[in-house]
Amino acid sequence: MLETTQSRKLGEGRFNVYIMATLAERVTEAIHASGVSVSHVAKVCAVTPQAVYAWMKGETLELMGDNVIELAELTGFEARWIAKEIGPKLRIYVKTPQQVQVLKAMESMPPHQRDMVVKIVDTLAQQSTGPAHSGDKAA
Repeated sequence: MLETTQSRKLGEGRFNVYIMATLAERVTEAIHASGVSVSHVAKVCAVTPQAVYAWMKGETLELMGDNVIELAELTGFEARWIAKEIGPKLRIYVKTPQQVQVLKAMESMPPHQRDMVVKIVDTLAQQSTGPAHSGDKAA
């Protein structure tokens, strides 16, 4: 969500106003942030580059499901975020069976145990980047 803060006296406080990004802004952000070209988006979505530019200019109010999915696959952004600004912006994929195993185990844990796992992983990650684990072997 794009966030702007407006100051307005309501007694002694302030309030935040959250402005939802338009579909055009989300499509443009996904394309620009990922570095994918408009022509490549058009080719993969089986539309013309002019159609993609129309998405980016706000001339299209809604994208067809296949186009949202293809755009998400190309850019690494979540399809639901592109379409409706719902959920996380970026997709995160697990890469190894061990990561899948850890995530599945964490899903069944209560929050305090999940927090403990995160602390343990952070500690282990810090230790593995230290000088003793630089990858150099003693001769």
